[in-house]
Amino acid sequence: MRKRDTREIFAFKSMVKQAMVSRNQVAHVRAERDMLATAGERSEWIVMLHYSFQDARNLYMVMEYLPGGDLMSLLMREETLSEPATLFYVAETALAIASVHAHGYLHRDLKPDNLLLDHRGHIKLTDL
Repeated sequence: MRKRDTREIFAFKSMVKQAMVSRNQVAHVRAERDMLATAGERSEWIVMLHYSFQDARNLYMVMEYLPGGDLMSLLMREETLSEPATLFYVAETALAIASVHAHGYLHRDLKPDNLLLDHRGHIKLTDL
């Protein structure tokens, strides 16, 4: 069987299991994985999880790649956003948070680093 090269790009997150245990983060990481697996497919506001797997040492998540980077990088690059741009990102962030709440979850670490931008500049939440 020959593999087909789709040229798709994914984001890859690896987490050391022992670190999660020592920081008492196992339940949090499990909830994040569950949220991404269920809501990410149905919500335009949440990063999609394609796969998750583990080995003896690490937990891995293969997620949607968002080429726009994060809002923090945009803020650092632009220094100041125009009022229309600010209103756009605040409104999209509010809609993204509402989407998370509609799925029965809370975002524990909302900050510009966790607001990713797709290829059109629209917000998607990560690090739930």
